[in-house]
Amino acid sequence: MWIERLLTSRTTRAIELTAQFAERRHGILAENVANVAVPDYHTQRLDPEKFQAALRDALRRAEAANQSRLDLRGNAQFSTTADGRIAVKPAREPAPNVLFHDGTNARLEALMTDVAQNALSYELATNLLRGRFNTLLTAIRGRNA
Repeated sequence: MWIERLLTSRTTRAIELTAQFAERRHGILAENVANVAVPDYHTQRLDPEKFQAALRDALRRAEAANQSRLDLRGNAQFSTTADGRIAVKPAREPAPNVLFHDGTNARLEALMTDVAQNALSYELATNLLRGRFNTLLTAIRGRNA
């Protein structure tokens, strides 16, 4: 019973959702980079700040209700499914100013910055999960191995 509580804690769920979001966002960013030279292509976006705000609200609601399940609400870009996974609907990013001559709004430098930031977010989430599970394994084994 206590192992189940450790594995399904709100903190663990929040870290898992963060890793899932970063994984989905990385796919969107990769698609944007792959289509940077395609005429009339408009980049898609998953907003990490809005995700963090929705996750913060979900943590508050779960804590108030004393439950471990986190439900992301209030944003058209992402939500949680019945099985607790994240579902995303990227927004089509509007052009920051004028479209380029080929009708695109892609800026390779900005895309690569987003890719690097997202990779760091994913790495942080996976390292936190790894640390939680390594601590659990150490407790189960009863020694440091």
